[in-house]
Amino acid sequence: MIRHTTLLLLAFGLAAPVPVFADPPTSHVLSQSTATIASGDTLDSVLGRASISPNVRAEAALALAGVYDLTELRPGHRLEWAAEKIDPTRLLRLSLFVDDGVEINLSFNGPITAERLDPPIREVDRRETLTLQGPLYEALVAANAPERFAVDLTALLAGQVDFRRDIKGGESFALVWREDQLPDGSIAGEPRLNYARLELTDRVLELVASDAAGPVIVFEDGEAVQRSAAPILGARLSSVFGRRNHPVLGGVRMHTGIDYAAPVGTEVSATGAGRIIFAGTIRGYGLTVDIDHGGGVVTRYAHLSEITDTAEQGTRVKAGSRIGAVGATGLVSGPNLHYEVRVDGRPIDPTDREALSAQEIASVDDLNALTTWRKETGFKSAKMEDRG
Repeated sequence: MIRHTTLLLLAFGLAAPVPVFADPPTSHVLSQSTATIASGDTLDSVLGRASISPNVRAEAALALAGVYDLTELRPGHRLEWAAEKIDPTRLLRLSLFVDDGVEINLSFNGPITAERLDPPIREVDRRETLTLQGPLYEALVAANAPERFAVDLTALLAGQVDFRRDIKGGESFALVWREDQLPDGSIAGEPRLNYARLELTDRVLELVASDAAGPVIVFEDGEAVQRSAAPILGARLSSVFGRRNHPVLGGVRMHTGIDYAAPVGTEVSATGAGRIIFAGTIRGYGLTVDIDHGGGVVTRYAHLSEITDTAEQGTRVKAGSRIGAVGATGLVSGPNLHYEVRVDGRPIDPTDREALSAQEIASVDDLNALTTWRKETGFKSAKMEDRG
């Protein structure tokens, strides 16, 4: 009756035209969904649980692959998508939110298109000088410095200092690093260590990293004593050298190396210069690389997911050369790198001071970098009294 009356008034010009049916709100047209990637999830499995058709899932994966490597999908990444409410299996748009503020948007209006949005990143140089009163990890947390440096420095300085026994309290510690900040102030990617200085009671240790991806030079009282690289950066030390309960076989057995827990695919590097004498599979160790450093010293990198194409038997490598990636091959309970040092065929604790001897001296660039970082942190030389 109301509709008929309105039409009659319009016919005599007595009412302004109004639409007979207004467009329904967007919420009546779209079905909005979101999902957080969990362990074992893939793009296909998440969309499959939402009853998205296999054809659409395949098209979405193909479009995404043009701007993002879907093998990098990790727990915690987020998917958001919109579909027709009357047909929730038909996607209208999809967004993938991954690490470092990166957002990838797909549009299904016509041919599927993908757009990757990378947030602006600002490089920031950070430095801290502090006094150790306990574990290095606690000092880094208190200074709002990257906690991962506690593991990295323990590995990089293993030949010169034992952080569990040599730190008595009161030692001066300086650190310089670079990090990438997102617009919201959060950190993108991994921080890059440039310089570290530790003043012990009887000596001064300094570490210089001229290239974030390469080896580091360790100086003791101003003299270069070691050129090496950590086998893996930013990982958690999950098992130490010595007797332990085997996580797979059970029972107390000798653990002939140290383990670093890290996600599958994390880069693994040679800790020193040498020649690859084995690259393949060893029972129990899984995919493995052995490097001969001379003088009877061999390092082993096991449980790898892959070995780089350049890491072939007979190939010479430098400290910091990438040789493979973390995996879970062999007798292992989860992804990790098993790192081993053998001297004349006998496994020794990789954290022992003599595990890897000095192999190369510092270059001119390394010495210039050492001078630069000393000045920037308020030190003139390796001597403890030369400050300010």
